[in-house]
Amino acid sequence: MSKVRSAALTTFFALFLLTLSLGIWQINRGYEKRELENTFSFQQSYPVEEITYNLDSKINLYRNISIRGRFLQNLFYLDNKIYDGKPGVVVLSPFELEDGSAIIVSRGWVEMQDRQNFMKIETPNEIMSIVGTLRPASSGLTLSNDTTLKLDDNFFLIQSLAIKEMEEIVGINFKPFVLELSDLSPAAFTSIWKPINLSSYRHFGYAAQWFGLSLVIVLGVFVYLYRGKSK
Repeated sequence: MSKVRSAALTTFFALFLLTLSLGIWQINRGYEKRELENTFSFQQSYPVEEITYNLDSKINLYRNISIRGRFLQNLFYLDNKIYDGKPGVVVLSPFELEDGSAIIVSRGWVEMQDRQNFMKIETPNEIMSIVGTLRPASSGLTLSNDTTLKLDDNFFLIQSLAIKEMEEIVGINFKPFVLELSDLSPAAFTSIWKPINLSSYRHFGYAAQWFGLSLVIVLGVFVYLYRGKSK
């Protein structure tokens, strides 16, 4: 077998393994997303429940809950959030519960056109009850190496939801969750959070495309070998 022929077959084989592994990865991601979709739908079917203790329990994840306490005056803007084609930020505020513990509350999206002068949102300081969906604290994609920028006293611009870094700034520990504030709650803005960015069906569709490409590669190898014998 010539060196050119051997190199071509090696390339075909490598591409086949790559497309096959990507297809399998998409299948696995699809099943993970389907499980999350089912969990979210099941948890959302429950009525709003007031939580006065045991907020740390994972049984409350993705449920609509009500908690009572007050917002602290620290304010965080999660940067680089585009909504409806407009630039903006997601407003994050620490919330102290009546038992003395604290959680980060995502109050929603606010448009911010002037990136040289971030407007500071007012935060109520009275005791109140708020309603929202409890979710894991995921940091997400970071678009900058500089994760935190101090804009003013107790006012910060962040590039990712870095709970540990926020704890150091505020000086208290937060629960490992985020409360996505309901649009009907006090101090809420436009809710843009989605529990799932890509549905399970999309992953299965991508898997089918990768498997289809694997099949094309296999057919290409047979055609290549057949033509080689014909010469």
